Amino acid sequence: MTTAVEVEEAQAIITAYGEAFAKAGAAAYHGPREKLAENIVRITLDFFEDPEWQPKLLQAVRTATASKEGAEPMRNLFSAQVFAQAGVALEEDPLSIDELAGKLSIKPIHINASAAQLWGVFLMRYVLGVEPIASASIDEIVTLLTPTVERYIVG
Repeated sequence: MTTAVEVEEAQAIITAYGEAFAKAGAAAYHGPREKLAENIVRITLDFFEDPEWQPKLLQAVRTATASKEGAEPMRNLFSAQVFAQAGVALEEDPLSIDELAGKLSIKPIHINASAAQLWGVFLMRYVLGVEPIASASIDEIVTLLTPTVERYIVG
């Protein structure tokens, strides 16, 4: 069972991650469209590898998988928070997933699918330590995932 303190700590971690990721994602959005997927994959992996972020994200994932209450901060991140923060980072009003999908000219489920790919790597690599992805280089993973994420978010 997840305690209220664990949920509160996970919420703080997820909020900080969402803000930082939204800023980095906005920078990638303003770059060349043909590099958007690669930049998003690399930015995400940079967060996952960062010695400051990695233990915090591991804690947040463990909290999210322990209970419904613990899952709420991460569910909010993927359903609303990061999109609202992306809008602010793009110097606009907060966005919804539908509005961001409209800016990218894709379906909202494509955003979810790309996030699932990236967070699947997080689980396989950092939580479970499954080989060979656990010891693959970041460049190998970027090369592997970019075409899939590109198909989702660029079309």
